[in-house]
Amino acid sequence: MRTKIIAGGVIAVLLVGLGSYFTVKSNVESAFLDEVDSRIGNDQVLLARSIRLTARDLLGEVNDQAEQAPVAEVFGALDEPRRRDRGFEQAERVARWFGDPARGHGGPPELVAITDDQGHVVARNADRNRMYGQDLGHDLPAVALALTGEPGADVWVKTDENKVLVIAVSPIRGSDGRIVGTLLVGYDLSNGFATAESQVLGRDVAFVANDVVVSSSLSGTGQADALHDYLFGPAQAATVAARDGGVPSDRWVTTLGGTEYAGVIGPLGLPSGHVAIVALADRSAQHAKASVANVILGLMIAGLLIAIAYGFMLGTALLKPIEQMEESVLAIINGRTDLRIQIESAELGGLAYRINQLLNVFTGTPEVDESGRSSVPPSGARNFGGADLESAVGESPASGGDAGGGGGDVDPALAARLAAEPEDAYYTRVFNEYVTAKQAAGENVSVPQDKFVARLKANEKALLAKNGARMVRFQVEVVGTQVNLKPVPIK
Repeated sequence: MRTKIIAGGVIAVLLVGLGSYFTVKSNVESAFLDEVDSRIGNDQVLLARSIRLTARDLLGEVNDQAEQAPVAEVFGALDEPRRRDRGFEQAERVARWFGDPARGHGGPPELVAITDDQGHVVARNADRNRMYGQDLGHDLPAVALALTGEPGADVWVKTDENKVLVIAVSPIRGSDGRIVGTLLVGYDLSNGFATAESQVLGRDVAFVANDVVVSSSLSGTGQADALHDYLFGPAQAATVAARDGGVPSDRWVTTLGGTEYAGVIGPLGLPSGHVAIVALADRSAQHAKASVANVILGLMIAGLLIAIAYGFMLGTALLKPIEQMEESVLAIINGRTDLRIQIESAELGGLAYRINQLLNVFTGTPEVDESGRSSVPPSGARNFGGADLESAVGESPASGGDAGGGGGDVDPALAARLAAEPEDAYYTRVFNEYVTAKQAAGENVSVPQDKFVARLKANEKALLAKNGARMVRFQVEVVGTQVNLKPVPIK
């Protein structure tokens, strides 16, 4: 029983716990994945807008710097060496100004260049001679547009350095208002820039130009290479459409360095185009979030331990009194008919009491109630030794019976002798003769003497009232194999 109780509790906890775990985990995981999958397209659009907004803010600051008098004074020098020196000094000053942490650009720009009114580079920062004379008016539409008086922001794929720059270009005007050159400031779309955008958006970011992933916020081993292989492998058509055609892709899912990502590639949205931006959402992290459902497994294990402990205690509480009752009943069957079941159990105490009542009926034992009153069990009570006292007791001659099969009137001499016999000696003698006769007939008698005597006395009282005799005694009589107790009324 104990095992069944424990097994029942364990099975119930397992069914509820595992059912809850798989249901909650599935629903939570699905909700988290749906969240990133449904938002990744919008995230890519927001990312592109963020970069365009950054470029426009940069353009406003470049306009302010281009209007500074020292910048226009670069072109006040008539000789070329002097112009180059002044140009370099102003490029350095502007770079320092943008590099001030208060500007919020995260550092100095990659490039600050000053061109003449033909778009040729007069000077750039960091290197006095580098790029000198380069025709940016021909290479960059934004420079050509600025020479017409229209400032603009664009993207520059600088193939000679394998870099992609977000640039802002503003015209430089002389004291007479004539355009004398342009000021160009460019920030590299580097891994650091991608990481900064990633932290704002909460998604990983990558930039694609030509056939290269030029930068990304991915930090896992080989993830950038794996992204390149995917974009220019299975997703090449979508990559080319986004980079060259300005068409964003549908959501796709791929694994990069053991991490599952949902991604969208779309155009950066600056005039020159041919640069795409990738937004990536970590699906593996969303799977990991669903592990919150694992708390159910912990609670289930705790529930199992509680169920086992409670089942053991409950089983013990039930089995112990049942085992005591079984041992008591077995002892009574083996002859201890005076034994009664004594257990302290709220659940089985009532059953034990009823069994004791049944034993009293079978053995002819009077019961005493709470007030001390004795009640005689009904006639026909049987003992557990095989001796049926009720069937052995015959009727008195006065009632018309045969006195246990003997019949006839009462012998006065026998009646006188029985009346004169002391009561204790009489009951002891009748009990011994009855047991001896039963054993001689091949029957086993296990009824104790006190129960035998109590039953005889109860029958004597019944016969006294029936025959109006002064006394009733019994005489053991054997008829064949039947042992009877013959009543002898004494007037």
